[in-house]
Amino acid sequence: MPELPEVETVRRALAAHAAGRRVIAVVGAHVEMRRPLDPARIAARLVDRTVGEPRRRGKYLLLDVEGGGSLLVHLGMSGRLMLQPADAETVPHTHLCIRLEDGRELRLVDPRRFGLAWWLEPGDEARDPALVQLGIEPLGGTLVAELPALLKPRRAPLKSLLLDQRLVAGVGNIYANEALWRARIHPLRSPRRTSMARLATLAEAVEEVLAEAVEQGGTTIRDFTSPEGNFGYFAVRLAVYGRAGRPCPRCGSSLAAGVLGARQTVWCVSCQR
Repeated sequence: MPELPEVETVRRALAAHAAGRRVIAVVGAHVEMRRPLDPARIAARLVDRTVGEPRRRGKYLLLDVEGGGSLLVHLGMSGRLMLQPADAETVPHTHLCIRLEDGRELRLVDPRRFGLAWWLEPGDEARDPALVQLGIEPLGGTLVAELPALLKPRRAPLKSLLLDQRLVAGVGNIYANEALWRARIHPLRSPRRTSMARLATLAEAVEEVLAEAVEQGGTTIRDFTSPEGNFGYFAVRLAVYGRAGRPCPRCGSSLAAGVLGARQTVWCVSCQR
């Protein structure tokens, strides 16, 4: 699933290539996604309006347009936003095409249909059920100050809490594994048995790994590419994710693996406690 760095990479590409451009057409298919895709409704709100500066909230994109309203986009498990010439071949599972005045199209491709493209009228953002429950924005500058106190009283393992979007918006499995390794904290450790200082170190590690991944254009494991077609190069910096059974880059001990919340969890048996 695209996580915060991948979505931020998409946001930056849209800011560079779509912001300030007028939408001249919207076409697509009525398909069942996380919310039913309604291309006609989206077209009625987007056509002949200019795209504003795109925003991100956790793993969600908000494509604002002049006059108010936003297109809310989530890439689901394997979704992509592709920016291509309007005459380029349409790849399978392309559900929505937004044509811009410069002759290019913004295309939503989602083979598994776990994503969404949903129109928000002015004021809807403050009431949308997907957005109102989101927790701290981890690159907003407040994570180290706020997260330790949120984690400390809870019973769930620390990795599960990092993945809880109601606490931290945008962290997924890849970066939770990496942040815990950087902080030298076992993913199953209880926050109640962890000092506030170590929890602050974990928050710092989350900030650090996300910021580095954003600068590398995210992580490409299977499907992810930026709208321009670029891969995410943070994959070469992964210390533990996808490396079970290999030596820890820090101490050389074997990396162990298990399943937590239906997701693979990888940690060092020696230096994560």
